[in-house]
Amino acid sequence: MDLSVNYLAVVVATIAVMVFGFVFFLPQVFGARWMALIGRPNEPLRPGPEFVVSVLAAFLNAWTLAVLARSLGASTLSDGLVLGALVGVGFFGAAFAANTVITKRPWSLFAIDAAHGLIGQMIMAAIVAAWR
Repeated sequence: MDLSVNYLAVVVATIAVMVFGFVFFLPQVFGARWMALIGRPNEPLRPGPEFVVSVLAAFLNAWTLAVLARSLGASTLSDGLVLGALVGVGFFGAAFAANTVITKRPWSLFAIDAAHGLIGQMIMAAIVAAWR
C-alpha cells in the first residue's frame, strides 16, 4: 500500500477543518447549546492543551483521508465529498450513535456532533482528494 500523500493538502485540510470547527462552535452557532449539552454551560472555550490535541487529531484525520483517497482513486472534488460523506456517516455517525445510546446522552448532542463530524470529513476529503 502506498502511503505517500500531498502534505501541503493535508496541512490545508487541517487548517480548513479547524476554521470550520471554530465557526461551528461559536456560541451564536452551536457552541452555547453544545456546551450546555455536555454539562459545561458557563465555561468558555480557551486555547490550551485541548486545542493542540484537536489540531494533531485533525492532521491525523486529514492524512488518513488522503491515504484513503489515494487508495480508492478519489481524485476530484466530488470524489472527495462522497468519500467524506461515507466516512462521516459510516465511521463518525455510527460511533457517535453508539456512544449516544451507551452514555444515554441526548440525541440533540448526537445531532450537533454528527453534523460537525460529517461536514468536517467532507471538507477535508474534498481538499485532499482534489489536490493530490
